[in-house]
Amino acid sequence: MNRIPYPERDQLSDAKRAYLDAPNLRLLNIARISMVAPDPIWKATVAMAIAVVTDTLIDDWMREIIVLRVAYLSNSAYELFHHVSLARSLGISDEKIAGLESGDFSALSPQERAVAQFTTEVVRDVSPTDETLAAMRALYSDERIFEMLGIIGSYMNAARVAAVAGIGNDDIAITSWAKEREAS
Repeated sequence: MNRIPYPERDQLSDAKRAYLDAPNLRLLNIARISMVAPDPIWKATVAMAIAVVTDTLIDDWMREIIVLRVAYLSNSAYELFHHVSLARSLGISDEKIAGLESGDFSALSPQERAVAQFTTEVVRDVSPTDETLAAMRALYSDERIFEMLGIIGSYMNAARVAAVAGIGNDDIAITSWAKEREAS
């Protein structure tokens, strides 16, 4: 049971009702509860969520490494429900997923380890150590690092919104963002 109820359609602005009326929209619980926010915050949240999935140069595999680490560190059952499914559909092994949960990154490639460590430090400590940032800058441009920060921040926000509102999992987990985009 939600701690904060989903808004009723008649409580929504024209922009939110138009969003709901999009053809073939699969309305996830996180999207439903986000409509509680005032329109400017809601619009920015939706734009950021779309951008971190569709408008970055970070590939799907590495994005899921980031998101899973954020979800585990945030204890977000909602995000894990979708993103373990997404990770598995990409071929990320259960061993790697378990390492992202436990913090033992030995099953990850060197690049994945660097990203997982960076994500851990940003979530837990706000800023990575100089050593971790240097390792990331050896692998990625500053622009890609800022894309990763956007992904981390967006999913930290989603995990917290889901937890504070107490939303439950959706009926079916997402297995592919491409399939979700095709359906809408």
